[in-house]
Amino acid sequence: MDKNNRQELNRRFAEVFQALVEQGAIVKSDRSKSKTAFASKLGTKGHIIDLYLKGKRQITYEQAKLLCSNFGVNELFLFQGIGSPFEKTKLPDPEEKLAMALGINFSPNILFTNVEAFASNTVGVDLLEENERFHIPGVNGDLVAFNINGDSMAPTILASDMVICKPIEFQDEMIDNEVYAVVTNQSVWVKRVQRCFDRHHKWTHLKLISDNHEEFDPFIIEIGEVRKLLKVTRRLTGMG
Repeated sequence: MDKNNRQELNRRFAEVFQALVEQGAIVKSDRSKSKTAFASKLGTKGHIIDLYLKGKRQITYEQAKLLCSNFGVNELFLFQGIGSPFEKTKLPDPEEKLAMALGINFSPNILFTNVEAFASNTVGVDLLEENERFHIPGVNGDLVAFNINGDSMAPTILASDMVICKPIEFQDEMIDNEVYAVVTNQSVWVKRVQRCFDRHHKWTHLKLISDNHEEFDPFIIEIGEVRKLLKVTRRLTGMG
């Protein structure tokens, strides 16, 4: 999502916030409906909401999704400016209209996992867990998205960026020096990857390399540790 789109998303958030105030869903004097209570439902604090409303910071994608699910906001309005803030009828976007005309089943194709992949650390992960799905026009395929926390891949990928990844059959499709999410039984690394071979030309290890190589050294893992390899196909920056 580029800068202009983020600004428009934030502008529409402010419009929705004001509408919720007018509807009585947000009431300063009511503890259960206060700005603090509202912020809590979006996973943030009241003073952060003030920054969003003043345009000094921008609402994140995840918070916008929570706004829609918790307050009945129309996602098409919030993310694309289509329809009205609380419109119940979902209006198909042009890509969906085309798919419907061609008889193609249209559905959100990007799985957003709430597991953060650390560019400089490791975290427990289960990419098969049930989570929300979304769609970006022009981005096709069965994809996985998650947030980055860490700066080992700077400047290519920054902390708070969202990366969108395509699972691959890594024996056949992996290309040296491209950026991948490497999934082991308990961990995820987002790194630039190189194949390592033994003297018999058998692929035995992966070398994981940080773009921020001045602060983070490369390291090697065995192929047997790798459960899944996902090609990073796109990043959405400024998501935090």
